[in-house]
Amino acid sequence: MKRAARWLLTNLPLMVMALVLAALAWFVALDNADPTLERRFSQPITIDFTEPPEDMLIVEQSADYVQVTVRTTQSIWDSLESSDFEVRVDLQVVEVGVQELPVTVELDKQPSKIISVEPDTVIVRADSRGSRIVPIRVAIEGRPALGYIPRAQVLNPRDVTVRGPTSYVTRVVEAFAAVSIEDAREDFDQTVTVRPRDSDGNSVPNVSLTPSTVDVLIPIEPSGYHTSLAVKAVLTGVVTSGYRVTDIIIDPPTVTVFGNPDDLAELQQGFIETNPVNVDGARDDVTVRPGLSVPPKVSVVPGGEVEVRVLIAALESSVTITATPQIQGLEPGYAVTVSPDVVELILSGPLPKLESLRADEVRVVLDLFQYPLGTHQIVPEIVTPQDIVPQSLIPETVQVRISDMPTPTPQVQSTLTGTLTATTTTTPVVTDQ
Repeated sequence: MKRAARWLLTNLPLMVMALVLAALAWFVALDNADPTLERRFSQPITIDFTEPPEDMLIVEQSADYVQVTVRTTQSIWDSLESSDFEVRVDLQVVEVGVQELPVTVELDKQPSKIISVEPDTVIVRADSRGSRIVPIRVAIEGRPALGYIPRAQVLNPRDVTVRGPTSYVTRVVEAFAAVSIEDAREDFDQTVTVRPRDSDGNSVPNVSLTPSTVDVLIPIEPSGYHTSLAVKAVLTGVVTSGYRVTDIIIDPPTVTVFGNPDDLAELQQGFIETNPVNVDGARDDVTVRPGLSVPPKVSVVPGGEVEVRVLIAALESSVTITATPQIQGLEPGYAVTVSPDVVELILSGPLPKLESLRADEVRVVLDLFQYPLGTHQIVPEIVTPQDIVPQSLIPETVQVRISDMPTPTPQVQSTLTGTLTATTTTTPVVTDQ
Protein backbone atom coordinates (compact mmCIF):
# COMPACT_ATOMS: atom_id res chain seq x y z
CA MET A 1 0.00 0.00 0.00
CA LYS A 2 2.80 2.34 0.83
CA ARG A 3 4.53 1.37 -2.37
CA ALA A 4 1.40 2.19 -4.46
CA ALA A 5 0.97 5.52 -2.72
CA ARG A 6 4.63 6.31 -3.24
CA TRP A 7 4.29 5.42 -6.94
CA LEU A 8 1.20 7.59 -7.30
CA LEU A 9 2.91 10.53 -5.68
CA THR A 10 5.97 10.02 -7.84
CA ASN A 11 4.02 9.82 -11.12
CA LEU A 12 1.19 12.31 -10.34
CA PRO A 13 2.92 15.28 -12.05
CA LEU A 14 3.43 13.17 -15.15
CA MET A 15 -0.22 12.08 -15.12
CA VAL A 16 -1.45 15.67 -14.72
CA MET A 17 0.84 16.80 -17.52
CA ALA A 18 -0.46 14.00 -19.78
CA LEU A 19 -4.04 15.00 -19.00
CA VAL A 20 -3.31 18.65 -19.80
CA LEU A 21 -1.56 17.70 -23.03
CA ALA A 22 -4.49 15.49 -24.01
CA ALA A 23 -6.95 18.30 -23.32
CA LEU A 24 -4.80 20.74 -25.22
CA ALA A 25 -4.59 18.33 -28.16
CA TRP A 26 -8.38 17.99 -28.09
CA PHE A 27 -8.89 21.77 -28.12
CA VAL A 28 -6.37 22.16 -30.95
CA ALA A 29 -8.12 19.49 -33.00
CA LEU A 30 -11.49 21.07 -32.27
CA ASP A 31 -10.22 24.52 -33.25
CA ASN A 32 -8.78 23.14 -36.48
CA ALA A 33 -12.15 21.66 -37.34
CA ASP A 34 -14.15 24.81 -36.39
CA PRO A 35 -11.66 27.69 -35.90
CA THR A 36 -12.40 30.76 -33.78
CA LEU A 37 -12.35 34.11 -35.57
CA GLU A 38 -12.95 37.77 -34.78
CA ARG A 39 -14.65 39.90 -37.43
CA ARG A 40 -16.86 42.93 -37.95
CA PHE A 41 -20.36 41.98 -39.11
CA SER A 42 -20.73 43.15 -42.71
CA GLN A 43 -24.15 44.85 -42.35
CA PRO A 44 -25.06 47.81 -40.13
CA ILE A 45 -27.63 46.82 -37.52
CA THR A 46 -30.65 49.00 -36.75
CA ILE A 47 -30.97 50.36 -33.22
CA ASP A 48 -34.23 49.59 -31.45
CA PHE A 49 -35.19 52.67 -29.44
CA THR A 50 -37.67 52.02 -26.64
CA GLU A 51 -40.58 54.40 -26.17
CA PRO A 52 -39.77 57.50 -24.10
CA PRO A 53 -42.05 58.57 -21.22
CA GLU A 54 -45.51 59.77 -22.32
CA ASP A 55 -44.75 63.43 -21.63
CA MET A 56 -41.46 63.36 -23.59
CA LEU A 57 -40.51 63.46 -27.28
CA ILE A 58 -37.19 62.67 -28.95
CA VAL A 59 -36.26 65.62 -31.16
CA GLU A 60 -33.12 64.16 -32.68
CA GLN A 61 -30.58 61.34 -32.21
CA SER A 62 -27.00 60.95 -33.36
CA ALA A 63 -27.25 57.44 -34.86
CA ASP A 64 -29.75 54.89 -36.11
CA TYR A 65 -27.34 52.02 -36.86
CA VAL A 66 -24.27 50.41 -35.28
CA GLN A 67 -21.41 48.21 -36.50
CA VAL A 68 -20.67 45.15 -34.35
CA THR A 69 -17.43 43.15 -34.07
CA VAL A 70 -17.92 39.53 -32.93
CA ARG A 71 -15.65 36.70 -31.79
CA THR A 72 -17.14 33.30 -32.57
CA THR A 73 -16.54 30.06 -34.41
CA GLN A 74 -16.52 29.70 -38.19
CA SER A 75 -19.75 27.70 -38.18
CA ILE A 76 -21.59 30.30 -36.09
CA TRP A 77 -20.21 33.16 -38.21
CA ASP A 78 -21.40 31.52 -41.44
CA SER A 79 -24.96 31.38 -40.10
CA LEU A 80 -25.12 34.90 -38.62
CA GLU A 81 -27.88 37.28 -39.78
CA SER A 82 -28.67 40.82 -38.69
CA SER A 83 -31.87 39.56 -37.02
CA ASP A 84 -29.70 37.52 -34.60
CA PHE A 85 -28.53 40.75 -32.97
CA GLU A 86 -30.63 42.72 -30.50
CA VAL A 87 -29.40 46.34 -30.38
CA ARG A 88 -31.25 48.58 -27.97
CA VAL A 89 -31.20 52.07 -26.48
CA ASP A 90 -33.41 52.64 -23.45
CA LEU A 91 -35.27 55.97 -23.73
CA GLN A 92 -37.26 55.53 -20.55
CA VAL A 93 -34.55 57.39 -18.65
CA VAL A 94 -34.44 60.53 -20.87
CA GLU A 95 -34.99 64.01 -19.49
CA VAL A 96 -35.42 67.37 -21.19
CA GLY A 97 -32.18 68.32 -22.85
CA VAL A 98 -29.23 66.49 -24.43
CA GLN A 99 -27.92 63.24 -22.99
CA GLU A 100 -25.67 60.34 -23.96
CA LEU A 101 -27.20 56.88 -23.68
CA PRO A 102 -25.39 53.51 -23.90
CA VAL A 103 -26.06 51.00 -26.69
CA THR A 104 -26.59 47.43 -25.52
CA VAL A 105 -26.04 44.53 -27.91
CA GLU A 106 -26.97 40.89 -27.41
CA LEU A 107 -26.26 37.95 -29.71
CA ASP A 108 -28.45 34.92 -29.28
CA LYS A 109 -25.94 32.40 -30.65
CA GLN A 110 -23.24 30.59 -28.68
CA PRO A 111 -20.33 30.37 -28.45
CA SER A 112 -19.94 34.08 -29.28
CA LYS A 113 -18.77 37.32 -27.71
CA ILE A 114 -19.40 40.95 -28.63
CA ILE A 115 -15.95 42.53 -28.92
CA SER A 116 -16.93 46.10 -29.88
CA VAL A 117 -19.89 48.30 -30.89
CA GLU A 118 -19.46 51.43 -32.97
CA PRO A 119 -20.84 53.77 -31.77
CA ASP A 120 -21.32 52.38 -28.30
CA THR A 121 -23.40 55.41 -27.20
CA VAL A 122 -26.09 57.56 -28.84
CA ILE A 123 -26.62 61.23 -28.15
CA VAL A 124 -30.30 62.17 -28.02
CA ARG A 125 -32.09 65.47 -27.52
CA ALA A 126 -35.41 65.21 -25.74
CA ASP A 127 -38.14 67.74 -25.11
CA SER A 128 -41.46 67.78 -23.35
CA ARG A 129 -44.68 67.47 -25.34
CA GLY A 130 -46.43 70.75 -26.09
CA SER A 131 -49.46 72.10 -27.95
CA ARG A 132 -51.06 75.44 -28.74
CA ILE A 133 -53.72 76.94 -31.02
CA VAL A 134 -52.63 79.35 -33.76
CA PRO A 135 -54.62 81.24 -36.42
CA ILE A 136 -54.70 80.37 -40.13
CA ARG A 137 -53.52 83.01 -42.59
CA VAL A 138 -54.08 82.66 -46.34
CA ALA A 139 -52.14 84.99 -48.67
CA ILE A 140 -53.86 85.87 -51.97
CA GLU A 141 -51.57 86.08 -54.99
CA GLY A 142 -52.41 87.50 -58.42
CA ARG A 143 -55.40 89.52 -59.57
CA PRO A 144 -58.72 88.49 -61.11
CA ALA A 145 -59.45 89.06 -64.79
CA LEU A 146 -60.00 92.64 -65.86
CA GLY A 147 -63.44 93.77 -64.76
CA TYR A 148 -63.56 91.49 -61.69
CA ILE A 149 -62.78 92.18 -58.05
CA PRO A 150 -62.20 89.81 -55.10
CA ARG A 151 -64.27 89.99 -51.95
CA ALA A 152 -63.23 89.09 -48.39
CA GLN A 153 -62.01 85.51 -47.98
CA VAL A 154 -63.89 82.98 -45.89
CA LEU A 155 -61.84 80.32 -44.05
CA ASN A 156 -63.05 77.11 -42.47
CA PRO A 157 -61.63 76.48 -39.90
CA ARG A 158 -59.98 79.71 -38.82
CA ASP A 159 -57.32 78.16 -36.54
CA VAL A 160 -55.43 74.90 -35.97
CA THR A 161 -53.77 73.04 -33.09
CA VAL A 162 -49.99 72.70 -33.17
CA ARG A 163 -48.45 69.65 -31.46
CA GLY A 164 -44.85 68.57 -30.97
CA PRO A 165 -41.78 69.32 -28.86
CA THR A 166 -42.41 72.37 -26.69
CA SER A 167 -39.33 74.22 -27.96
CA TYR A 168 -40.69 73.98 -31.52
CA VAL A 169 -44.37 74.48 -30.74
CA THR A 170 -43.65 77.83 -29.06
CA ARG A 171 -42.00 79.07 -32.27
CA VAL A 172 -45.16 78.62 -34.38
CA VAL A 173 -47.21 81.82 -34.74
CA GLU A 174 -49.49 80.87 -37.65
CA ALA A 175 -50.61 78.18 -40.08
CA PHE A 176 -49.93 79.60 -43.54
CA ALA A 177 -51.09 78.94 -47.09
CA ALA A 178 -50.92 80.89 -50.37
CA VAL A 179 -53.48 80.76 -53.20
CA SER A 180 -53.55 82.36 -56.66
CA ILE A 181 -56.60 84.08 -58.17
CA GLU A 182 -54.73 85.24 -61.29
CA ASP A 183 -57.23 85.93 -64.13
CA ALA A 184 -60.08 84.40 -62.11
CA ARG A 185 -63.62 85.10 -63.36
CA GLU A 186 -65.48 83.01 -60.80
CA ASP A 187 -65.31 82.25 -57.09
CA PHE A 188 -62.14 80.59 -55.78
CA ASP A 189 -63.31 77.64 -53.67
CA GLN A 190 -60.63 75.08 -52.79
CA THR A 191 -59.17 73.04 -49.95
CA VAL A 192 -55.49 73.87 -49.42
CA THR A 193 -52.75 72.54 -47.12
CA VAL A 194 -51.38 74.83 -44.41
CA ARG A 195 -47.88 74.74 -42.93
CA PRO A 196 -46.49 76.03 -39.62
CA ARG A 197 -44.48 79.29 -39.75
CA ASP A 198 -42.56 81.35 -37.21
CA SER A 199 -42.52 85.14 -36.81
CA ASP A 200 -39.87 85.46 -39.55
CA GLY A 201 -41.98 83.54 -42.08
CA ASN A 202 -39.85 80.36 -41.90
CA SER A 203 -41.30 76.86 -41.72
CA VAL A 204 -41.08 75.16 -38.33
CA PRO A 205 -40.07 71.45 -38.35
CA ASN A 206 -40.94 68.60 -35.96
CA VAL A 207 -44.54 69.72 -35.37
CA SER A 208 -47.94 68.60 -36.67
CA LEU A 209 -51.08 70.61 -37.41
CA THR A 210 -54.62 69.49 -36.71
CA PRO A 211 -56.37 69.91 -39.09
CA SER A 212 -53.69 70.18 -41.77
CA THR A 213 -55.98 71.72 -44.42
CA VAL A 214 -58.35 74.67 -44.69
CA ASP A 215 -61.32 75.38 -46.99
CA VAL A 216 -60.79 78.74 -48.70
CA LEU A 217 -63.62 80.69 -50.39
CA ILE A 218 -62.81 83.95 -52.16
CA PRO A 219 -65.85 85.44 -53.95
CA ILE A 220 -64.97 86.91 -57.37
CA GLU A 221 -67.50 89.46 -58.67
CA PRO A 222 -67.75 91.76 -61.71
CA SER A 223 -66.98 95.37 -60.97
CA GLY A 224 -69.71 97.93 -61.58
CA TYR A 225 -67.81 99.47 -64.52
CA HIS A 226 -66.95 96.23 -66.33
CA THR A 227 -68.88 93.28 -67.65
CA SER A 228 -68.14 90.20 -69.74
CA LEU A 229 -70.18 89.49 -72.86
CA ALA A 230 -70.33 86.53 -75.22
CA VAL A 231 -69.38 87.31 -78.82
CA LYS A 232 -71.86 86.51 -81.58
CA ALA A 233 -70.60 86.41 -85.17
CA VAL A 234 -72.79 88.06 -87.81
CA LEU A 235 -72.49 86.53 -91.31
CA THR A 236 -73.60 88.10 -94.60
CA GLY A 237 -73.83 86.57 -98.04
CA VAL A 238 -74.32 82.97 -99.19
CA VAL A 239 -71.58 80.41 -99.77
CA THR A 240 -71.24 78.82 -103.23
CA SER A 241 -73.93 76.32 -104.21
CA GLY A 242 -72.96 72.84 -103.08
CA TYR A 243 -71.12 74.16 -99.99
CA ARG A 244 -72.22 74.85 -96.43
CA VAL A 245 -71.00 76.49 -93.21
CA THR A 246 -69.95 73.71 -90.83
CA ASP A 247 -68.78 75.77 -87.83
CA ILE A 248 -68.00 79.26 -86.58
CA ILE A 249 -65.03 79.60 -84.21
CA ILE A 250 -64.67 82.82 -82.21
CA ASP A 251 -61.44 83.54 -80.35
CA PRO A 252 -61.85 84.63 -77.60
CA PRO A 253 -65.50 83.63 -77.15
CA THR A 254 -66.08 86.42 -74.61
CA VAL A 255 -64.82 89.97 -74.21
CA THR A 256 -64.83 92.46 -71.37
CA VAL A 257 -66.33 95.88 -71.94
CA PHE A 258 -66.34 98.87 -69.66
CA GLY A 259 -68.47 101.96 -69.26
CA ASN A 260 -70.89 103.70 -66.96
CA PRO A 261 -72.97 101.20 -64.96
CA ASP A 262 -76.19 102.68 -66.42
CA ASP A 263 -74.88 102.16 -69.98
CA LEU A 264 -73.75 98.63 -69.20
CA ALA A 265 -77.16 97.86 -67.77
CA GLU A 266 -78.66 98.43 -71.24
CA LEU A 267 -76.75 95.39 -72.56
CA GLN A 268 -79.48 93.08 -71.38
CA GLN A 269 -79.03 90.52 -74.16
CA GLY A 270 -75.77 89.32 -72.61
CA PHE A 271 -73.81 89.24 -75.87
CA ILE A 272 -72.12 91.57 -78.33
CA GLU A 273 -72.15 91.19 -82.11
CA THR A 274 -69.27 91.37 -84.54
CA ASN A 275 -69.30 93.59 -87.57
CA PRO A 276 -70.60 91.66 -90.61
CA VAL A 277 -68.40 88.82 -91.91
CA ASN A 278 -68.87 88.35 -95.67
CA VAL A 279 -68.98 84.70 -96.83
CA ASP A 280 -70.66 85.36 -100.19
CA GLY A 281 -69.47 82.84 -102.82
CA ALA A 282 -66.96 81.25 -100.41
CA ARG A 283 -65.68 77.74 -101.09
CA ASP A 284 -62.94 77.65 -98.40
CA ASP A 285 -62.66 78.67 -94.74
CA VAL A 286 -62.92 82.41 -94.04
CA THR A 287 -60.77 83.90 -91.24
CA VAL A 288 -61.12 87.62 -90.38
CA ARG A 289 -60.88 90.11 -87.52
CA PRO A 290 -64.15 91.95 -88.08
CA GLY A 291 -64.23 94.19 -85.03
CA LEU A 292 -67.15 94.48 -82.60
CA SER A 293 -70.38 96.41 -82.85
CA VAL A 294 -70.00 98.31 -79.58
CA PRO A 295 -72.92 100.43 -78.30
CA PRO A 296 -72.29 104.15 -77.67
CA LYS A 297 -70.48 105.06 -74.42
CA VAL A 298 -69.25 101.46 -74.06
CA SER A 299 -65.70 100.40 -74.93
CA VAL A 300 -63.88 97.10 -75.27
CA VAL A 301 -60.92 96.71 -72.93
CA PRO A 302 -57.52 96.96 -74.64
CA GLY A 303 -56.49 93.66 -76.23
CA GLY A 304 -60.11 92.59 -76.76
CA GLU A 305 -59.75 92.02 -80.52
CA VAL A 306 -61.72 89.01 -81.76
CA GLU A 307 -60.86 86.59 -84.58
CA VAL A 308 -63.72 84.84 -86.39
CA ARG A 309 -63.10 81.67 -88.39
CA VAL A 310 -65.95 80.39 -90.56
CA LEU A 311 -65.43 76.74 -91.57
CA ILE A 312 -66.86 75.89 -95.00
CA ALA A 313 -67.09 72.44 -96.55
CA ALA A 314 -68.70 70.91 -99.63
CA LEU A 315 -71.99 69.12 -99.25
CA GLU A 316 -71.60 65.34 -99.24
CA SER A 317 -73.57 63.15 -101.66
CA SER A 318 -73.34 59.83 -103.50
CA VAL A 319 -73.70 58.58 -107.08
CA THR A 320 -73.95 55.19 -108.80
CA ILE A 321 -71.97 54.54 -112.01
CA THR A 322 -71.18 51.55 -114.22
CA ALA A 323 -67.64 50.64 -115.22
CA THR A 324 -65.88 48.00 -117.28
CA PRO A 325 -63.07 46.18 -115.39
CA GLN A 326 -59.63 46.82 -116.86
CA ILE A 327 -57.09 44.00 -117.07
CA GLN A 328 -53.48 44.49 -116.13
CA GLY A 329 -50.57 42.18 -115.32
CA LEU A 330 -51.68 39.42 -117.74
CA GLU A 331 -48.68 37.60 -119.16
CA PRO A 332 -48.34 37.19 -122.96
CA GLY A 333 -49.82 34.06 -124.47
CA TYR A 334 -52.85 33.95 -122.20
CA ALA A 335 -56.49 34.74 -122.82
CA VAL A 336 -58.93 36.00 -120.21
CA THR A 337 -62.70 35.95 -119.79
CA VAL A 338 -64.32 38.31 -117.24
CA SER A 339 -67.79 37.79 -115.78
CA PRO A 340 -69.63 40.07 -115.38
CA ASP A 341 -67.98 42.37 -117.87
CA VAL A 342 -69.64 45.46 -116.29
CA VAL A 343 -69.88 46.34 -112.56
CA GLU A 344 -71.72 49.02 -110.60
CA LEU A 345 -69.97 51.44 -108.24
CA ILE A 346 -71.49 53.59 -105.50
CA LEU A 347 -69.25 56.59 -104.84
CA SER A 348 -69.52 59.32 -102.19
CA GLY A 349 -67.84 62.69 -101.84
CA PRO A 350 -68.33 66.45 -102.15
CA LEU A 351 -71.34 67.24 -104.31
CA PRO A 352 -69.47 69.63 -106.69
CA LYS A 353 -66.86 66.96 -107.41
CA LEU A 354 -69.48 64.27 -107.96
CA GLU A 355 -71.39 66.50 -110.38
CA SER A 356 -68.25 67.13 -112.47
CA LEU A 357 -66.97 63.54 -112.31
CA ARG A 358 -66.09 62.00 -115.71
CA ALA A 359 -66.36 58.30 -116.50
CA ASP A 360 -62.67 58.02 -117.38
CA GLU A 361 -61.66 59.30 -113.92
CA VAL A 362 -62.89 56.11 -112.25
CA ARG A 363 -61.13 52.81 -112.94
CA VAL A 364 -61.95 49.27 -111.84
CA VAL A 365 -58.70 47.29 -112.18
CA LEU A 366 -58.16 43.52 -112.18
CA ASP A 367 -54.48 42.84 -111.49
CA LEU A 368 -53.77 39.32 -112.79
CA PHE A 369 -50.05 39.30 -112.10
CA GLN A 370 -48.90 35.85 -110.86
CA TYR A 371 -52.40 34.34 -111.20
CA PRO A 372 -52.15 30.79 -112.71
CA LEU A 373 -54.35 29.22 -115.36
CA GLY A 374 -57.86 28.54 -114.16
CA THR A 375 -60.91 30.32 -112.74
CA HIS A 376 -60.52 32.85 -109.92
CA GLN A 377 -62.74 35.14 -107.89
CA ILE A 378 -60.90 38.49 -107.67
CA VAL A 379 -61.68 41.64 -105.69
CA PRO A 380 -61.07 44.55 -108.07
CA GLU A 381 -59.00 47.57 -107.14
CA ILE A 382 -60.96 50.83 -107.45
CA VAL A 383 -59.08 53.98 -108.44
CA THR A 384 -60.90 57.31 -107.88
CA PRO A 385 -59.98 61.00 -107.82
CA GLN A 386 -59.04 62.68 -104.54
CA ASP A 387 -61.94 63.12 -102.06
CA ILE A 388 -64.10 60.59 -103.95
CA VAL A 389 -64.62 57.50 -101.78
CA PRO A 390 -65.84 54.09 -103.05
CA GLN A 391 -68.69 52.95 -100.84
CA SER A 392 -69.81 49.76 -102.55
CA LEU A 393 -69.00 47.50 -105.53
CA ILE A 394 -71.69 45.32 -107.10
CA PRO A 395 -70.79 42.49 -107.25
CA GLU A 396 -67.99 42.54 -104.70
CA THR A 397 -65.87 40.04 -106.68
CA VAL A 398 -65.42 39.34 -110.37
CA GLN A 399 -64.92 35.89 -111.89
CA VAL A 400 -61.84 35.70 -114.10
CA ARG A 401 -60.95 32.65 -116.23
CA ILE A 402 -57.37 32.54 -117.52
CA SER A 403 -56.56 30.17 -120.37
CA ASP A 404 -53.94 29.60 -123.06
CA MET A 405 -54.24 31.70 -126.20
CA PRO A 406 -55.50 29.36 -129.00
CA THR A 407 -52.99 28.72 -131.85
CA PRO A 408 -54.43 29.77 -135.28
CA THR A 409 -54.81 26.90 -137.87
CA PRO A 410 -52.96 27.23 -141.25
CA GLN A 411 -56.23 27.94 -143.10
CA VAL A 412 -57.17 30.70 -140.65
CA GLN A 413 -53.65 32.09 -140.79
CA SER A 414 -53.85 32.17 -144.64
CA THR A 415 -57.20 33.89 -144.54
CA LEU A 416 -55.85 36.48 -142.14
CA THR A 417 -52.83 37.03 -144.41
CA GLY A 418 -55.02 37.42 -147.46
CA THR A 419 -57.21 39.88 -145.65
CA LEU A 420 -54.25 41.94 -144.62
CA THR A 421 -52.93 41.87 -148.18
CA ALA A 422 -56.27 42.84 -149.62
CA THR A 423 -56.68 45.79 -147.33
CA THR A 424 -53.16 47.11 -147.77
CA THR A 425 -53.12 50.31 -149.82
CA THR A 426 -50.41 52.62 -150.97
CA THR A 427 -50.75 56.26 -150.25
CA PRO A 428 -49.09 58.41 -152.96
CA VAL A 429 -46.72 61.13 -151.96
CA VAL A 430 -47.74 64.49 -153.37
CA THR A 431 -45.14 67.20 -153.84
CA ASP A 432 -45.47 70.78 -154.91
CA GLN A 433 -44.47 71.37 -158.54
